[in-house]
Amino acid sequence: MGIENTNKISRYYDYFRDKEVVFTKANLNFLRMDPRQIYLKCNGGQWPCIINSTSLQMAKVIVGTSSGAYVEINKKKETPVSLRFCFIDEDGSPIFFFVNCTVTEVKPYQGSNELAIVTLTFTQRPPDDLIVRVGEFVEVNENFNIRKEERIGINKNSMRELGILKEESVIFIANVPRRCILKDVSFGGARVMLLGIPKFLQDKIVQLRLLFSDTNEQVALNGSVVNAVFMEGRKDISIVNIQFNANEIPMSYKFHINRYITSYQKKIIENQMKNAEAAAKAAQEEAKKAEEAKAAREKKIAENMAAEKEEEKNAILAKVAAAKAAQNGTEGAEGQTEGEKPVEAQTEATAAGNTAGESANAEASSENKEASADSSEPKASEGSDEIIDTEGHEFIKSAAEEKAESFKNNLDDQLESAIENATDISK
Repeated sequence: MGIENTNKISRYYDYFRDKEVVFTKANLNFLRMDPRQIYLKCNGGQWPCIINSTSLQMAKVIVGTSSGAYVEINKKKETPVSLRFCFIDEDGSPIFFFVNCTVTEVKPYQGSNELAIVTLTFTQRPPDDLIVRVGEFVEVNENFNIRKEERIGINKNSMRELGILKEESVIFIANVPRRCILKDVSFGGARVMLLGIPKFLQDKIVQLRLLFSDTNEQVALNGSVVNAVFMEGRKDISIVNIQFNANEIPMSYKFHINRYITSYQKKIIENQMKNAEAAAKAAQEEAKKAEEAKAAREKKIAENMAAEKEEEKNAILAKVAAAKAAQNGTEGAEGQTEGEKPVEAQTEATAAGNTAGESANAEASSENKEASADSSEPKASEGSDEIIDTEGHEFIKSAAEEKAESFKNNLDDQLESAIENATDISK
């Protein structure tokens, strides 16, 4: 059994378990039940009974008061019993199965002393065959009451789902057969197109006949014309709306309409589920893209912040380096200024000494020239000292030499004073 049938059976049992089906002749035919093969089994015996109604939780059967089943039940109502169902398969073979029950009530049938109606409660979930048949029957009748006016347009797809071979059909108007074309059908009526004048068709009693290919069955739908109008652009063709007699609608027709509606609903639900899945998948992809975009944006922001911090750090380091450089430059300039002062003083002193030396040398040279002129014949002046060299020669200092020596001594004193002044300035 496929997943689809399993879901269908579970849905039938959950929704329709307490819905009771009364077995009329039409219902027995639709359910394909053989009433002659229904038996009640108790205490090792088995007796035929008439099934009155059933649901998916209980059943009611009619037994004779003189039958063995009635006697066994009255002996002890708590005695377990089994109800045997019999359905006819599509190929004509019988399907038998038992349902375990307990007797919950026994009472006379419609006041008769010869017949009794026995209420049986199922002790467990019934077989799937019973669930499918009873559940489908209940679903058809519920949809008939709820969706009676829901129209099904006739086209290739709907004809295939409904089991209708062609859109051409036959309609009897006042017992006169006429050709017509189906436009749409529903649980409670149909719309057809045929030759005729609307005013002669209004309120007429009609019978629409349809042939279903899957069951090879022709159904007759009795009703009346509730509305008739000319086809647009034509004065010889009428569009006729037919309303069926609700109590005379065959169950086979209801079954075909219900099968199409449920299959159409199923397709809608499947499409909705597919759309929901696609939307959910798209939403997940969008969320994923949003997360990726958010992560990329946060990463970019983090990189920008890191770059800004790095720039700030570099700027601070540059400022610190500049401040240190400025401080070092200031200290160097001050040191250089202080260091240059004694050099300048020394330079000035040296320059003064050189100037004095040059003057002394010039004067000494001139005097030496004069003295050299008289050197050939040295003379001793009054008050002069005698000088004896290593060779024993005696020299007498002239007045010029004394003058040069005095000038030299003065120059040495000036140089010492300049050096002392320069030292004081450097300090």
